[in-house]
Amino acid sequence: MNNTFHSFCRKFFSDNVYGGLLIVLSTAASATTNGTTHSISKNLPPMEILFFKCLMGLCLLLVVYRQKFFSFFKTAILQIHCLKGACGALGNWAWISAVQCLPLAESSALSITSAFFTSLGGMLFFKEKFHRKAWIAIIVGFTGVLLILHPSQKIFSYYAFLPLLSAVFFSASSLFVKRLSQDDSSQTTLIYLLGFMAVFALVSQVHTPWIWPAFNDAPKLAVIGCSYVVTQVCLIEAYTYAHTSFLAPFKYARFPASIFTGMLFFAETPPLTTLIGGGVILLSYGWLLRVEYKKRR
Repeated sequence: MNNTFHSFCRKFFSDNVYGGLLIVLSTAASATTNGTTHSISKNLPPMEILFFKCLMGLCLLLVVYRQKFFSFFKTAILQIHCLKGACGALGNWAWISAVQCLPLAESSALSITSAFFTSLGGMLFFKEKFHRKAWIAIIVGFTGVLLILHPSQKIFSYYAFLPLLSAVFFSASSLFVKRLSQDDSSQTTLIYLLGFMAVFALVSQVHTPWIWPAFNDAPKLAVIGCSYVVTQVCLIEAYTYAHTSFLAPFKYARFPASIFTGMLFFAETPPLTTLIGGGVILLSYGWLLRVEYKKRR
């Protein structure tokens, strides 16, 4: 994505709606990543999965930008890229660990708290106005979260805290985009993100026996890497142009995506309250989208 594509979209959408649609697109790509990760052997450590995910993603970017790939390494704010990569690595470690052990709907339900952390960060660090209607959308969406969590018996397990931990680090990683976009392109941000996460993942395994992926896991790791790149491109573009507080409710789209993936590929049938909660969440960001269109006109 580039400025030309963004200018074209501005003819039809506001920056906030443009960002919201990109969040929904990133959710579809993320559902592919999560579903494939859920199917990988539980014997493969999360940090090894992260390393291969980043390696595959970098290979994809090298193919797409083969003529100017190395030109994207030019930056004057390497330390901020490093901090974003550290947050991304920790968030991915917690998230992959959770996805490997929890049903997809439950892990997504718990991770949705990132909407609150991201919105709060936008207010504290970027002085964004947090409008009453955005608060209403988040509260209504969180009501759907509570409906989904109510029947769960694993909410107090060790693994249930991992999606919450990942939400904190992913929110911090998202907030760095606002600062990075002032000096660097989205391609530079993504390449450094994947590069630093790969380094952190590799270093974390120095004192741990390396387990090579099984033959049938190799293509899954390739799918994870490619879909993760698509997810990050959409997220970086969205957080570059739209307000973080407006984008927060759109993160709820991961619920129905995770429910659908779990039902279709893993026979994880959610209870009725989970389906009702997903419907409430959809209504929350659907309403916010309608409000933004009215404001645009």
